[in-house]
Amino acid sequence: MVLGLAALLLLPGFLVVRAPWTAVPFLSLLFWIASWWWLPSVGRGRFLAGALVAFALLAVFRLVRFQPARPSWPSVVAVAAALLRASAGLVPIGGTDAHLDLIPAQLMVWHDGLPVTYVPLRDAGNFGSHPHGLDALAADLSLLSGLAVARAVTLAAAVARGLSSLGVYALLVRRLGPGPGALITAGIAVVVSLLEALTGGGDPSWSLAVGFVLTGAGLLVSGRSRSGAVAAGALVGTALMTAPAVVAAGLAAGIVAAAMAWTRTSRETRGLLRRRLGVAAAAAIATGGPYVFRVAIGLARS
Repeated sequence: MVLGLAALLLLPGFLVVRAPWTAVPFLSLLFWIASWWWLPSVGRGRFLAGALVAFALLAVFRLVRFQPARPSWPSVVAVAAALLRASAGLVPIGGTDAHLDLIPAQLMVWHDGLPVTYVPLRDAGNFGSHPHGLDALAADLSLLSGLAVARAVTLAAAVARGLSSLGVYALLVRRLGPGPGALITAGIAVVVSLLEALTGGGDPSWSLAVGFVLTGAGLLVSGRSRSGAVAAGALVGTALMTAPAVVAAGLAAGIVAAAMAWTRTSRETRGLLRRRLGVAAAAAIATGGPYVFRVAIGLARS
């Protein structure tokens, strides 16, 4: 179970040489979640095994030249904050995970791929036109490790909550620096964990989507490379498959922030940002295209 989860979080993100460590799990989940919609009919269990073996072999060559740096205290604090958020989701206080829906992940495991409908467990129309990013992670974990779906969903929810804190740090570290970013991330993690313990918890799909959006925002606003813009857009496209409302809120916040800072930036910077936004938008559309197509088909038939 632990090895399977670690493999899903580290591969293939570890193979992206220039990716910051905070982006590695998000880049990995980007691939696993998006591939459900891009390859809906392939035997998922065989695809998981084959892809992980290939990525593991490539990782061997990556490890030959890999020189890990000694972790700084802000990195340790950020990881601790993520672990706090994740572990808080595993503690059954106030029925925290009682609201988790097991049906989508169960159907994905039964079909060994993306189902067409919710039959026989539910009558709710086109399965692929609904956001199932978190369910995809849970189904992959169950298929890979043989874990019961209920436990896989609970573990996936805990991972989603932890990654939301990592996403906060990924954005703040680029705007405020490692030290302040880590301390603020830890404070947010403590407060949110306490609130979830008292209120019964929030939707883990939203937590996972928040992590995707914040990490993508950090790569977009603080970088200058085209690859960073592509990764940012792909992360947002994956967030769309997980919780579209979070993407809409993130876009609204981004538009407001850009409008407030637009007049204070140079013409060269504005031109660079427009080009990067264009690249990111194209990557988001390419990543989330199959999901958006299914949503459009579902709306047309309703």
